[in-house]
Amino acid sequence: MPVPWVRKAYARRTEKLPVRVHIRQRNAHKVTAVMDLKRWLITLTASLSGVLAVLLLCRESVAAQGVRDGIGLCITSVIPALFPFFAASQLLVSLGTAEVLGRGAGPLFRRLFGIGGAGASAFLLGLIGGYPVGAKTTESLVRQGLLPPEDGALLLTFCNNAGPAFILAIAGSGVFQSPRAGVWLYLIHAAAATAVGLIFCFILKLNLKQKIAGFLQVSGPDCNFPAGPGGRPSPSPAAAFIGAVRGGVTAMAGVCGFVIFFLVVLRLAESFLGPLPPLAAGFVELTNGILRLTADRAGFISAAALLGWGGLSVHCQTAAVLSGSGVSLRWYLPAKAAQALLSAAAAAAVWRWVL
Repeated sequence: MPVPWVRKAYARRTEKLPVRVHIRQRNAHKVTAVMDLKRWLITLTASLSGVLAVLLLCRESVAAQGVRDGIGLCITSVIPALFPFFAASQLLVSLGTAEVLGRGAGPLFRRLFGIGGAGASAFLLGLIGGYPVGAKTTESLVRQGLLPPEDGALLLTFCNNAGPAFILAIAGSGVFQSPRAGVWLYLIHAAAATAVGLIFCFILKLNLKQKIAGFLQVSGPDCNFPAGPGGRPSPSPAAAFIGAVRGGVTAMAGVCGFVIFFLVVLRLAESFLGPLPPLAAGFVELTNGILRLTADRAGFISAAALLGWGGLSVHCQTAAVLSGSGVSLRWYLPAKAAQALLSAAAAAAVWRWVL
């Protein structure tokens, strides 16, 4: 039986429903576990917020410098790298390019991942544009009705990736002083993302008891495209362009906000703990972690793992661009952790031929 406070909390939440809701005996332990987890998360969040407030008061100058550094990073690197892809991805989806691409790549994409062919555009743009372009494209596809939210959640497990510009410039040429190392890191990154997509999509479709026939055969209705004159109306090019730019600006505001916030958190932590090791810094913010690596075997493996993980800052940016779309993040973090492990394993296998 659930503990008394669980019953009271559950009763308060259900008393206004038109139909009375009872907790089944066999599900009582699940309700108790969920409520306990929510209480623990609320307590943890409140505690961390209090610690952050104290740090801001004690290290005001450090926090202010972190904000200035974050704004400078956004102006010089983040906005020039991401804003064009944000606007372009939404414009392509609005004008129907995703549908055209989906009809061409849809059969293969559906056969591999069991997801509507329109998702191929999110996967390709994510591999080209970098974090979090894949998530932004997924959000646009779901809002436009080209993918259901359930398929969007599956697509999110492998479409949100680092781009070649970041990997080649920052990791390859910047850390390892070798374009060859950058190319190998990108290939490992893309291969690990594809493998995670194959594994997670198949397992989740199996667990959800959906038809696995989608992995083995392709039919027209599975592509999730509106057909004929009665389908989704296409906006005019001018309206699509205005909407794409407006959406890109909104998405960039959220991305830059999290870049600045996590840079401040890193600065405050290091003001007390000293310089953090690369993996710890990269776990929070990807770029800072990558730039601290050494050009050796350990650095190469760590770079592959950090690129696959993405960092807490990237994950918050992903949540921001997906806000209100109905796409669940339930499987996103487990998938990114799996991608980090696969990337590290692949890097450990090939580093001798790279460095």
